[in-house]
Amino acid sequence: MWAALLQHGLELLAESEAHLAAPGQAKASEAPVKRTRRARTKASQALKPRKGKVPKSAIAEYGKRQCRDYLKANLIFMTRRRSTVPESVSQQILQQNQGRKACDRVVAKSNKKKKAEGTVFTEEDFQKFQREYFGS
Repeated sequence: MWAALLQHGLELLAESEAHLAAPGQAKASEAPVKRTRRARTKASQALKPRKGKVPKSAIAEYGKRQCRDYLKANLIFMTRRRSTVPESVSQQILQQNQGRKACDRVVAKSNKKKKAEGTVFTEEDFQKFQREYFGS
């Protein structure tokens, strides 16, 4: 009985390893899987190289998808491009791009300078106050 269980277990293990080793290949003992005409043509077209197409290098494709640093190119572009825009145009653009939030609003600067506040009392008023309250 133990020998039969062991033999059955080994057969199952051999079958599972065979499926893992060659999943795309059909076994000789099993009937081949039939494909539809559409599937056959699609598979054959995928294998054929297209006219004028060159297979892409995997390294080139990997390099394309890598993150690039455009800072240097952008700085060169910005320093070469020195277009002067009139102040009125730039102010109009900035004004149009302002949002409705309070943090986006520009605080209006008051051009009025505050005058130095002086006292309305004269020296005689201070002396009179001192005499009345302190008695000197």
